[in-house]
Amino acid sequence: MDVDVRIKNGVVHTPSGAVEADLLVRGERIFGIVSRDEETRAALEIDATGKHVVPGVVDPHAHTRVPGYEYKEDYVTSSQAAAVGGITAYVDMPNVEPPTDSVTTYEQKRRIAEEACLIDWGHFVSGTKLDQIMPCAEAGATGYKIFQVSGGYPHDPRLAMGESERIYAAFDAIAPTGLPCLVHPYNQPLMDLMSERALAAGRPRDIFTFSEMYTNNVVWSSAVAVLLELQWETGVRLQVLHSHSNRSLKLIKRAKADGQRVTAAIDLKYFQLTADEMSEQGARAIPGGLITDDPERMAAIWESLLDGTLDTIDSDHAPHTAEDLKRMHEDPWTGPFGSPQYEYMFSVVLNDVNAGKLPLSVALRLLCENPARILGIYPRKGAIQLGSDADIVIVDLEREVRPTDEETYNKSGWTPYRGRSLKGGPILTMLRGKVIAENGKVLGKPGYGKYLPGVAQVAVPEQGYLSPGLAFQPRDPVRSPQAEPALSLR
Repeated sequence: MDVDVRIKNGVVHTPSGAVEADLLVRGERIFGIVSRDEETRAALEIDATGKHVVPGVVDPHAHTRVPGYEYKEDYVTSSQAAAVGGITAYVDMPNVEPPTDSVTTYEQKRRIAEEACLIDWGHFVSGTKLDQIMPCAEAGATGYKIFQVSGGYPHDPRLAMGESERIYAAFDAIAPTGLPCLVHPYNQPLMDLMSERALAAGRPRDIFTFSEMYTNNVVWSSAVAVLLELQWETGVRLQVLHSHSNRSLKLIKRAKADGQRVTAAIDLKYFQLTADEMSEQGARAIPGGLITDDPERMAAIWESLLDGTLDTIDSDHAPHTAEDLKRMHEDPWTGPFGSPQYEYMFSVVLNDVNAGKLPLSVALRLLCENPARILGIYPRKGAIQLGSDADIVIVDLEREVRPTDEETYNKSGWTPYRGRSLKGGPILTMLRGKVIAENGKVLGKPGYGKYLPGVAQVAVPEQGYLSPGLAFQPRDPVRSPQAEPALSLR
């Protein structure tokens, strides 16, 4: 019996645990997980001795900047950066020009991506136009994105929806589609008032004052409280983004315990970038606001990553050019902020695995399994098991990774993690049976990616909700990857 690919001698991470085995691929799918002495010939054999064989990362929070802002990033460059970083699928956002808030603009954007994207991809449309919500679902939209935050780009005022009655109406229209609705929670009027008072009191109009205002706990928790109440009333599948407020995390945990259809994400940059990096890099290293110097907040984030309150680690891959960031440095209240994440996102997480902050199994759940569940595409994506898409990453936990601006594929040409020394990284990325990146080099071709249409997950009254969240999984103890022995098929 012949297969197309055999990945030999690695530790294969399956939904049931890690196992010392060989992985067989036929066509676009995983065909077998077999003992190392099992005799099956393959057209291509890949040696993974001493390495870990894991699912490709699924990132439901990308900003490709297409159309309208291609000078920052595009589908080719973003998907190349993703492939090098072990990401095999992403879903991007509607804050582009024109905004994707209708079937017409959605279909225009999809045609662009189909010719350019190297990895599998989806798109969240805006929920601002009620008469377009169901038509967009019928056209194949992956889900919806709502911004409570407003201001300068990337927080497009045309897409902002801060009023409770408007959010309620949008949730009520989205709920029957069964598709996920992602929300950037934010109490914009409260942030505006706090900023006005701070500046009137003589605080400098700089990135450090802005950082303090932007990440103020109550700005986020007050918004999340409203969202959870509106979710309760409408039953919409709510994904709360940027969940770095410790008070927000308490509210989300309680909502999950009450059985609400709520999942939560934190983007990597919030719990990684430090005051030193902000001082050294300025606007390049602003995740929105600095929280890593707040012990209470950081403790809540790490606990929530481990106990299931946080379902996913997202990238919020959001490139800007150096010229854009000058405007951010000059006036953070109107300038754009955000950073490229893809080449080094997985390595940053694996560095935490090596440091004993997260078991590898939990990291994979947050990066691969849970995002696929939320999108309704698990176990086709986000898992290594028979019949799943052969979206496979070979990881070297001993690899030394030193991020630099020069070694990037994103169009903006920089990384906020420059100068770090990271331990662990992807060395090969396979998408549906084809190697698309190896040792930092892109091998895949634009247009290979396939679209990920929305998958409805509806309520079943007699059984409760078919929820993608994993809030009730038992908590894994913090331990090093060496303490997670792999089973052997020998």
